[in-house]
Amino acid sequence: MAASVLLASLQQAMLSERDGVQFYSMAAKQAEDSGAVLLFEQLANEETQHFSALQKEYQSILDTGTWDPNTVWKSPQTLHEPGHIFSDDFIRRVKGRHLEMAALSIGILLEKQSFEFYSKQAEMAEDPIVKTFFRELAQWEEGHYKLLLREDDALKEDYWSANRFSPLL
Repeated sequence: MAASVLLASLQQAMLSERDGVQFYSMAAKQAEDSGAVLLFEQLANEETQHFSALQKEYQSILDTGTWDPNTVWKSPQTLHEPGHIFSDDFIRRVKGRHLEMAALSIGILLEKQSFEFYSKQAEMAEDPIVKTFFRELAQWEEGHYKLLLREDDALKEDYWSANRFSPLL
């Protein structure tokens, strides 16, 4: 992967991570459920870590023309078991809780897009260090994606029923 292509990929990745930080921070501020607030804050923090690592690599390529192999990832935080992130009170009062449910849906799309992008960058990378960097990011984003997807699935039926989205039989 040529330096110019790698720089363009890193720029695109930084923009995506910045969008994730902004979105999850906004969702955390607006969510009413304490479990949702914690989830969105943790996701915003992890996306901030991703942005910082990408920015460090971008700057290394600009300054030295090479990838910095010393980027160290903090371990991803273990988020709650799927289906147990939102409080029991939230689940009982799921009617009208559109913000949290919309945030889950949007988060799923953001994480899927990131996972796919990083997977593609890993495939294209010729340098094993760069390949590993993007694989790790892809795995992290895939974890976010699967967590949000499982949480959405756990809540969807109750949400649809309470808000009368399901057709009556």
